[in-house]
Amino acid sequence: MAETLEQQSNVRWLRCRLDKGMFSDEIAVTYPPTGNLRKSVFVPRTVVKGDPGSKGKVQVAILQRGDKVFALLPSSQKELVEVYHSDISDISDSA
Repeated sequence: MAETLEQQSNVRWLRCRLDKGMFSDEIAVTYPPTGNLRKSVFVPRTVVKGDPGSKGKVQVAILQRGDKVFALLPSSQKELVEVYHSDISDISDSA
């Protein structure tokens, strides 16, 4: 049986830019929040902190391969994006 994102021990917040999605129950997430685009996907509203049109956070699973860190985005395609350590925070972090 597959674990849900909430059950995985490597779940963290990833800083990102939030924008309106195509539907009312989704948000467009862009990483990184500023600078050159690496990835932009639609995710459920339930996995983000923040409001559309601003910087916010998305709940991701973190994978480490050598000295590189990747985030598994909660999009329908479960896409990976290489991320900076400084953009990751603990899931219990309320800020």
